[in-house]
Amino acid sequence: MRIDQPEDMRMPIYDTAAPKRPVNVTLNSDLVARARAEGLNLSALAEEAVTAALARIARARFEAEVAQACQVHEQYLAEYGSLGDAVRASADASEQT
Repeated sequence: MRIDQPEDMRMPIYDTAAPKRPVNVTLNSDLVARARAEGLNLSALAEEAVTAALARIARARFEAEVAQACQVHEQYLAEYGSLGDAVRASADASEQT
């Protein structure tokens, strides 16, 4: 089951209030010329792309952790059974006596 949260309710993956700093990025010159001709803000686009990549990484890491936890839980159930089954079995046994 997947539960999506509105964008404004998600935890930010980085400090959005941190100061900006200049960095060097190498891009295809034609791509840059076309983007500037269209009035695109390359810094904003780069920030959005890095944010999206970090979000994908964080989501994949979270999904892997959940999958691992589910596997551990399934192994526990296979070895020991569930508490609900034990309670029902105990209740059934006490009703029969």
